[in-house]
Amino acid sequence: MTRAAASVVGLMLAAAIAGCHAKSDKPAVDKTEATLGDRIVVDPAMTGESTSAAPESGITLSPASRSPESVEAARQSAAELAGGLQPLPTPTRGSASALAQRVAATAQVSPAARAAKTDCAGKVQYAAAWGTRLPAELPLYPRAAVQEAAGTDADGCALRVVSFGTPVGAGDVIGFYRAMALKAGYTAEYRLDGSDSVLGGDKAGRAYVVYARKQANGVTEVDLATSGH
Repeated sequence: MTRAAASVVGLMLAAAIAGCHAKSDKPAVDKTEATLGDRIVVDPAMTGESTSAAPESGITLSPASRSPESVEAARQSAAELAGGLQPLPTPTRGSASALAQRVAATAQVSPAARAAKTDCAGKVQYAAAWGTRLPAELPLYPRAAVQEAAGTDADGCALRVVSFGTPVGAGDVIGFYRAMALKAGYTAEYRLDGSDSVLGGDKAGRAYVVYARKQANGVTEVDLATSGH
């Protein structure tokens, strides 16, 4: 489990984020179901042919998906989707726990769920389809290689959590989500929490948080969580 995932675990997203990085018998992302053109890629080297989670060394990508051409194509698609990218501001250093906590609280979308303080994270279900049901304004990074996807709309909750790998840098990922968030009217707070680049924000009953960190093998691992209606 990554440090970012452990942080979110402590803030009521345990079932979603922790499960995305744990060895378990839950179903893995189905290759066919998770492929949406060039927007989502489930890499065979990452998922394998079984239902096992990612290897202990972290997410791996095929050489072809890490080629300069593939990296440039992903960056270009991201820039086009966001309508242009701006240089990132200097991040604030320190804990990003408040950003994750906001997502957890905002997942309680109904008055009954809020009154009961429903543990929405505990209600998530794992399925590749959740990777396709993110808010249109905060989609998966282009050509992302999905590791796990989970979510729930049950009992007054609205929560999506997707973990994925990409060959582009953490700064590229944060820059994309910052542009998408601001374009959609969200706030966008950029923090550096240890070795994790973190972006989070909210608007009118919705919230999101993105954790991105570079693995030793050069692949950027990303946890994206969104909540609310």
